[in-house]
Amino acid sequence: MPAMSGRPDSSRRLVQIGAGWISGYHLAALDRLGRTRLMGVASGRLASARAVAGPRGAAAYATADLERMLDEQRPEIAFVAVPPSSAAGTLRPLIDRGIPFLTEKPLAATDADAPVEIAARVAELGLVAAVGYHLRGLEALAQVRERLATNPAHLLSARWFGPTPGPAWWRSEATGGGQVVEQATHFYDLARLLMGEATVVGAASTQELPPVPAGVALADATAAVVRFGSGAIGNFSNSRRLGAPVVEVELACAGLLITIRKLEPLQTTWAVTFDDGGPLLTVPPGRDPYEVQAEAFLDAVDAADPSRVLSTYADALLTDRLTRAVVAATGRGG
Repeated sequence: MPAMSGRPDSSRRLVQIGAGWISGYHLAALDRLGRTRLMGVASGRLASARAVAGPRGAAAYATADLERMLDEQRPEIAFVAVPPSSAAGTLRPLIDRGIPFLTEKPLAATDADAPVEIAARVAELGLVAAVGYHLRGLEALAQVRERLATNPAHLLSARWFGPTPGPAWWRSEATGGGQVVEQATHFYDLARLLMGEATVVGAASTQELPPVPAGVALADATAAVVRFGSGAIGNFSNSRRLGAPVVEVELACAGLLITIRKLEPLQTTWAVTFDDGGPLLTVPPGRDPYEVQAEAFLDAVDAADPSRVLSTYADALLTDRLTRAVVAATGRGG
């Protein structure tokens, strides 16, 4: 790839692949940064691509015409937000053309081999490739890591409880991967970031407890216990059968409890509290983590330095393996 200047370039040509609701968070963040021009949008539904592309003066394509879009629009970067079962196939044409990309998690639905192939190709090319673990962009994480450096956590407890998302692809393990792989993966990734690598001690899931929702073929809930290299332990639980979401991670240290909690209704608002028995310190939501994530990706592209993204594809592959080990330990789907 040609050397980059290292300065922001407001004319960097961008394509968005996937036009679902999460693409709105990415494009809004990119709009605020003002360093890109949206040239094309591809979606499985052409009407959805047109709805996103039209207001921004971009061209709309069906995903079946992805390669034509890449050849006609000549993008310098791509953002990818497609169903997990389509992720690897979508990335291959980008890699073939040496186009840096940021792709949503997870890396695949049930195919554990394709992400390994993609990671190898990315490494071989030295391509800037980021994965959308946007929680790595939370401003308060710097303060969390500073506390943990002198007072390590001995226990991490994570809960991702909420309703079953609406998209049809999410409701099938074959296309979405299941809640552990697709949704709770954010917390498995955050645990790796804050506490290091982990191995699965055990896991269990339950499925089809009455009433059984129509059109859903997924576990209702999963619980897992892991052990980190430090000797600390973690427990993770997730349910997709609740009405009111509870999405939070707690880190128990000596005399200190750190809580990272998602505030409804926005995807981008997370508060962090530090409770040491004295006055409670609450750090309110800071800058939009999608914007932080996009900025780090653009900086990495400008510098031709793959390590500058928040989550490299190689690092995300380790989270992918951990979530799949959890699902395997349940002896059933995730």
